Amino acid sequence: MTHQVIEDVEPLEFHRRALRTVPVEEEPRADVARVLVAGPDVLARRGITAVLGTHLDITVVGDCEPGTAVRPAISRLWPDVLLLHGVREGEPALEATLTAVRHARCTTRVLTVGAGQTPRFDDGVCGALPLSATPEQLVAAVRMASAGYVMISGALPGEDVQAAARDGLTRRECEVLSLIARGLSNAEIALALTLSEHTVKSHVQNLLSKLKLRNRVHAVIYAFEAGLGSRPLTPLV
Repeated sequence: MTHQVIEDVEPLEFHRRALRTVPVEEEPRADVARVLVAGPDVLARRGITAVLGTHLDITVVGDCEPGTAVRPAISRLWPDVLLLHGVREGEPALEATLTAVRHARCTTRVLTVGAGQTPRFDDGVCGALPLSATPEQLVAAVRMASAGYVMISGALPGEDVQAAARDGLTRRECEVLSLIARGLSNAEIALALTLSEHTVKSHVQNLLSKLKLRNRVHAVIYAFEAGLGSRPLTPLV
């Protein structure tokens, strides 16, 4: 009889210890990008959420319709990035969404998908992706937006024109080298310069060959010594 009582008690003691070891909910990590997805298509919102949800440094805090629903969502969820999908330039929903962002109590950067190829920087838009953007490009854009970068096309403003001739590099190779020095991946460089990732890889290989550098680490050292890594990439203010 005594032996039976011990067998009955031990499992209860085991479960009680397990309950005590369950961690409490932690505060949101500062290094995780908080994203609010907005758009008229529910399936598209859920698809974007699924894509972003596979990355540990990105968390989707919610999704909503564009327009007036954005302001209360921002106030409640405090996202770093508002990813606006499927709202074209000139549509009332776009204006209403940007107005909501401007009047929000927190700083939220806007990244549009399918709105048009000319970001409206004065309205808080930090980048514009086409509807044909790949999941990799979308993830890279969210990371850059969260870090405060503006995705631009063409040459980087403020770079020294004469730097293109340094050690035989083309201007585009200097731009790629400058972004390597700032820690951007090939996918992020492709997004910033509106190039394909394959083209960026070719530029990286060419500049490493011209400069007789072994890897990207050496390229970063060279870039800072040459002054190509000293200027920040157009921050969003």
